[in-house]
Amino acid sequence: MSRIFIAGMSPLPFENDRKVYGTGIRTWQFILPLLKKGHKVCVCNYAIPSAYPDGYESKYMKNFVYNENNPADENDSGYFAGSSINNSQQSQGSGINLDKMKEGNKSNSEYKFEYNILKKEDFEDIELLSQIFTEFKPDCAVGCTFYPSYLISKLISHNNKNVPFWADLFGHVMAEAQARAYMDGSDECLFHYWNSEYNIISSADVFSSVSLRQKYALIGELGVAGRLNRYTAGYDFVNVIPCGIPDEEYKHTRNVIRGKNGIREEDFVVLWSGGYNTWTDVETLFKGLLIAMEKNPSIKFVSTGGEIPEQDLKTYPRFLSMINECSYRDRFIMKGWVPGEDVPNYYLEADAGINIDKDIYEVRLGSKNRIMDWFRAGLCVLSSNVCELTGIMEKEKIGYTFEPYDYKELGEKLLYMAAHRRDVKETAAAGKKYALRNFNFGRTTGDLQKWVENPVFSPDKGKEIKLFLSREEAVKNLDSISLRQKKMVEERDSRISELEGLISKKLIYKIYSYFRVIKRKIFH
Repeated sequence: MSRIFIAGMSPLPFENDRKVYGTGIRTWQFILPLLKKGHKVCVCNYAIPSAYPDGYESKYMKNFVYNENNPADENDSGYFAGSSINNSQQSQGSGINLDKMKEGNKSNSEYKFEYNILKKEDFEDIELLSQIFTEFKPDCAVGCTFYPSYLISKLISHNNKNVPFWADLFGHVMAEAQARAYMDGSDECLFHYWNSEYNIISSADVFSSVSLRQKYALIGELGVAGRLNRYTAGYDFVNVIPCGIPDEEYKHTRNVIRGKNGIREEDFVVLWSGGYNTWTDVETLFKGLLIAMEKNPSIKFVSTGGEIPEQDLKTYPRFLSMINECSYRDRFIMKGWVPGEDVPNYYLEADAGINIDKDIYEVRLGSKNRIMDWFRAGLCVLSSNVCELTGIMEKEKIGYTFEPYDYKELGEKLLYMAAHRRDVKETAAAGKKYALRNFNFGRTTGDLQKWVENPVFSPDKGKEIKLFLSREEAVKNLDSISLRQKKMVEERDSRISELEGLISKKLIYKIYSYFRVIKRKIFH
C-alpha cells in the first residue's frame, strides 16, 4: 500500500457545513476510493472561507475516522487523537460535535486518515505544509483541483521534496480566467491564472481532467510549456476523471418544499441548487421560467444557493433584481444557502433540477457536479446542452436538454415536463441508473488508483527542456520571423502580378510585365 499526500478543498460532502462546493466533492471523489483500497492518506485541505465561520482556525486531526454507513450523523462522524502540529490546536473539526461522539464498534466501513483543514494563511505556508509532508513521508502527492495542485507544485520544489506528483485540473482554468475577465471588465487576472497554471503543468508528472474535451485543451498547454518533447513521446500525460458520485443513497429527513411557501403537493417544482457562477445564464433562465409560469400556474421555482464570494458577486444579485420586478415573484422561492444536511431533502422533493449555462469555453470544457447530485437523488435533469456531460445526457436519453440562450425552447421544455410527469419520472430513473453505473467514485478514479500503486515520474523529469529563450531573444526572433514572412508574401504577390501581366490580352501590359521580369533577373 502507498502513502499518499493529498491537497484539496474543504468542506468535504459529509461534513454538514453551511456550503459544499464542487471542489470539495471532487476532493472526496479522489480520497474515498484510495481509503477503500487501504492506502495511508494524509489530507491537507484549504478551508473555503465562505463555507466556514468568521475567525475560523485551522484544524489538525491526526486520526480522523469516516464512517461510511453513517456519514452525516454528527455524533458518530469521527474522532481525533493527537495532533501532528500542535496538541493545543486539537479541535472538534468543522460541523462535528465531538462531545457527543460515541467511539462504538468499528466496522469495515470505517476509514481512518490524517485530516488537516487549513485556513488560507496556513494552507499557503509552504514551511507548514513541508512539516506535515516530511512527517508523513509520502510515496507520492496528489493535488485535487487547481489551487491545491498549485500549492503542491510549490511544495514539491521546496527543499527538494521530490516525489511523483499527480495534478488534477478540475476544469480549464484559462477558460475560467476568460469568463472572470469578462465579468470584471479587465484582463488583469489572466497573468495570475496562467502563471499558476504554468507552475503546475511544468512540474507535475501526470494529470487528470474533468472531460475528454479538457484533456485535449490541456495537451495543448503542455505543448506550450515544452512538455511534449523527445522524452515524453508516447507517454500519456492526461487521464479523464469525470465528475462522480458515491454509491450511498440520499435519505429524506424532513419536509422542506411541499406545503411551504405556497407550494402544493400537485405543483411542479423546478429546483436550482448551488452557486450562481460566472457561467450562469440568469437572463435565459428568467425568461424561460416566465413563459412557463404564464401558461401553467403549477410551475414553481425553488432556489438553494447564491453568490460565490470567492468568484462571483454579481450574477445572483442581478437575478434577484429581475425577480423583484416580476409579477410572478411569489412563485420564485429563493432560499439562499441552506444547511448541508437539508440539501438532499430539496433534491428528493423537487420534480426537476435545472442547470443553465452560457455557451462559453469554461462550460464546454468542464462538467457539472450538481447534475451528478441530481442523478444520484433520482431527480430529473433539465439543462442547456453545452458541456460534455449534457451531450451524454442527450445521447443516452437520461435527461432533457435545450439549446443555450434559447429561452423559448426552455419555456416549452418546462411546459412539456409539467404536463408529462410520468415521462419525467421514468427519465429520472434512467438517469440515476446510468450515473450509478458509469460515474461512481470507484469507476471514475480507476486510473488514479492504478497510478498510486506504483507512482512514477514523467519521462522528462530532471531533463533539460530547451524550448524557451530569454525574452529579448524571443522578441528578436519573432521580429525576424515576421520580417521574413512579410518579404516572402511581398515577393509572392509580386510574382503573381507579373504572371497576370504576361497572360494579359493587352499588348502594353505584356511589354510592361516582360520588362519587370528582366529587371528582377538582373538586379536579384
